Amino acid sequence: MTKRQFLELVKKYDEGKCSPQEEAQLIVYCEKVQVKQRLKINSTLGESEKNKVRVNLLKRIDKSIDQIDSKNRSVWLKWGYAAALFLVLATAVFLVRQYSQPTLSDFSNQITLKMGTEDLLVLNNSDEKQLIEVNGELIASVEDGVLVYENNGLPIETHQLNVPYGKTFQVKLSEGSQVHLNAGTSFSYQTSYLTSPNRLVSVNGEAFLEVSKNADQPFVVQANGFKVRVLGTAFNINTYQENEVDEVVLIEGEVGLYTETSFSRDKSTILKPGFKATFNKDSLLFSTEPTVTAPYTAWTNGELIIRNMAFSGLLKILERRFNIEIENTNAELNGELISANFGQNPTLEQVMNDLAVLYKISFEINENQITIQ
Repeated sequence: MTKRQFLELVKKYDEGKCSPQEEAQLIVYCEKVQVKQRLKINSTLGESEKNKVRVNLLKRIDKSIDQIDSKNRSVWLKWGYAAALFLVLATAVFLVRQYSQPTLSDFSNQITLKMGTEDLLVLNNSDEKQLIEVNGELIASVEDGVLVYENNGLPIETHQLNVPYGKTFQVKLSEGSQVHLNAGTSFSYQTSYLTSPNRLVSVNGEAFLEVSKNADQPFVVQANGFKVRVLGTAFNINTYQENEVDEVVLIEGEVGLYTETSFSRDKSTILKPGFKATFNKDSLLFSTEPTVTAPYTAWTNGELIIRNMAFSGLLKILERRFNIEIENTNAELNGELISANFGQNPTLEQVMNDLAVLYKISFEINENQITIQ
C-alpha cells in the first residue's frame, strides 16, 4: 500500500465510508508501522475534542500531500516535507488505533491472502474489483470472487489463500490453472513458476483444480501425507486435517498419487477418469474404485449433493458450508448413511427441514449453533 492510498483510507475511515475489507487493510497496515513517538493527548478530553484533533490531523495530512506533490518545490524541500509527512502518518496510525473501534480486528471470518512472510490482505468476495500491488506494481486483481494473477513473469514469492467456513473462493494462477477452494481451505502456491522445474502447490481442505497442460512442467499438489502429480487435468481433492481418509476424484486426464519424495510411475497409484482414490492416513496406502463424480464437484456450483455418506460426515459439511456449530444429541444417527440432493444454494433452514422430514428429528437454531434432538 502506498502512502497516498493509506491516507485516502484514513480519510474514508474518518468519514465512515470504508468497506469492511478496506477497514481490515487499514488495520493490518497500521500494525506494521513502528511508532516511536506517541502523540500525547490529555486523557480528560471528551470525545468531541478528540475528534477535532483527528479532523485537524487529516487536514495536516492533506496539506502535506499537496506540498510534497507541488512541482515548484525543490528536491531538498520535498524531502523535508516527506519527513514531516512520515511523522504525521505515525500520528495517524496512533490515533486510528487509540480512538477508533475497528470492526475487523479478527480476520477468522474473512478471506485472506498472505503474501510472503509478512503482508496480509483481506480479499473481496463480491463484484467490486480489487487491485493487488506490490511496490507499486500490479500483480493481481480480485473480481466476482476470483483472484487472477497477471502473468507468469512476476517476482517469485509464496502466497497463501485462507478461505474460512461459510465461504468459497477461486484463484487463477499465473501459469493459467484455475482452482476452486471450498470452505475451511488453505491453499499455498507461487506467484510465478517461470523458472521452476514443476508447479508445486499445497492444499489443506478441499479444492477442485483445472490444471493447464504443460508436459515440460508437471503440476504437483502437496496434501497431508501424499502428493498428486498431473500434467493437465481436472480433479477434486478432499484433504481436511480432521479427515479419517483423504480422497481424490478424477474428472478428466490422468494423475499419479504417491508418498515418496519424488514421482515414479511404477511406484505410484495411477488414477483414471471416473475413479476415486482413498488415502488411509494410518497405513499410508491408497485404494481406488469407480465412482459417480458429480457429487464430489457439485459444491463448485453451489450445489449440495451427498452420496453414501455417514450422517456425521454430512453435519461436518454443513458446519463448514454455513459457518455454524452442530450438536447432535441423537447419537444413533451418526452412523446412518445418507444420499440426498439438496439443490443449488440451499439455505440452512431448507437443509435442516429436509433432514427433519427424512429422519423424523427435531432441531433448534440459536444464532450460529444448531442442536439436533
